Amino acid sequence: MNISAKSRYAVRALVELAQHNDGQPVPIADIASRRGIPLQFLEQLFSSLRKAGILNSHRGVRGGFSFKKLPEDVSVLDVVEVLDGNVAPSACTAGAPCDKIDRCVVRDVWTDVKINMEGVLGAANIADLAYKESLMQEHAEEMYYI
Repeated sequence: MNISAKSRYAVRALVELAQHNDGQPVPIADIASRRGIPLQFLEQLFSSLRKAGILNSHRGVRGGFSFKKLPEDVSVLDVVEVLDGNVAPSACTAGAPCDKIDRCVVRDVWTDVKINMEGVLGAANIADLAYKESLMQEHAEEMYYI
């Protein structure tokens, strides 16, 4: 299973939001601009994340988005499941009926892939990613070239 561009962009935008999470809503246009994401596309993604209870939206002059859940409580798996649905490398691991289930030699492989993908995506949270990115940015600023 490929993680969609929707999920990849949304995670990048949520990392940006977490880095500017000072209690005030962040304008979505600022997030889109800083991350190079088309504004209308990001609006659609954030609308889905708001409906899922991950984000709050705020109207008005000082409007924008903020986290409804703490960034450390939002995993990459949460985002992927909201935007892409169930993480499943095959129909049988997605819960679809299969008439070959008793004779399928690769079902265990697909099940292991699903379990491992969910484990990795579930262990990565937005707060940790934002922190790691800020460390990377600091390290890049410390480097200089002659």
